[in-house]
Amino acid sequence: MPKQAISLCIITKNEEKYLEQCLSSVKDLVDEMIILDTGSIDKTKEIAERFKAKLFDFKWTDDFSAARNESLRHATKDWILVMDADEVIDGKDLENVKNLIDSGNEFAGYQLEQRSYLENYFEGAYENKSEFGPVRKYPFYISNFLVRLFRNKRGIHFKHRVHELAEDSMNEQKLGYAKTGIVIHHFGSLKERGLISSKVEMYSRMILHQLEEHPDSPRYAYQAARMCLGKNDLANALKFFRKTAKIDPHYKLVFSEIAKVYMRMNDKNKAVENFRKSMNANPDNPSPANNLAVVHMSMEKFEEAKEILEEQMKKHPENKALKYNYEECLRNLK
Repeated sequence: MPKQAISLCIITKNEEKYLEQCLSSVKDLVDEMIILDTGSIDKTKEIAERFKAKLFDFKWTDDFSAARNESLRHATKDWILVMDADEVIDGKDLENVKNLIDSGNEFAGYQLEQRSYLENYFEGAYENKSEFGPVRKYPFYISNFLVRLFRNKRGIHFKHRVHELAEDSMNEQKLGYAKTGIVIHHFGSLKERGLISSKVEMYSRMILHQLEEHPDSPRYAYQAARMCLGKNDLANALKFFRKTAKIDPHYKLVFSEIAKVYMRMNDKNKAVENFRKSMNANPDNPSPANNLAVVHMSMEKFEEAKEILEEQMKKHPENKALKYNYEECLRNLK
């Protein structure tokens, strides 16, 4: 099989602070750089031209997928690598990318791990133990596996106005993809507060617009709820989580999310009720039961907590969270 070539596709707007390190990190990997600019007024375009990127202007329409897909339209190589301007790939992973596309297997795409770095802990974050120089100083990261490397000319495209995914179009076409250990290091959460604030407002507008267009989508209702939660708007977060649960009670752990909102409202009885619903909707997942036990413990109902934890430990004997809370429970019962 002839050596496979890669088109890099990026959408930009005022990314002069990050774009150079992004392009520098992959210049020895890719054979073509496509930059779709949505209205930069800084030096973004100059930087792109220095790297001999093919530069295209695109009018922003509050739709990340529309912009992503326009960038894909200009790609001419065998494979497409999609990145954001505030991302980099460690040099040691470049050879891994080459090996994947030259392997001759039948996968149409690959999920890479996007690590979004944080200066402060956030729910679901991992401790950062990376030895990669540019990220070593950041204590935490959020991990997401996303299809960012895929074959060109297969009809693969992005869907959703915001939090866009290529996976959905691949699933529709029954195109296979595989998870890899290749990391994309993402610095978007570390930008200046003003830039993050304006981006949050834009995302909020797009998320609500998306839900208006597709009111029966559990994904979009859930995103609206998470957005409200991020703004500490608990009443609307509850409204959108309930909407999600009504559309699809099995979507993620939506009843657990409702319970957590009630915990923040200090309504533990409602939290107990919804963690039980979450247990019923997700009988093979120990997380709702573990959370329910913790709520009972906070109410000093240690016998109830002990009973729940013992039942779950029969099914999940190696679960560390269950073990830890069970030991706490026993200590309080002595």
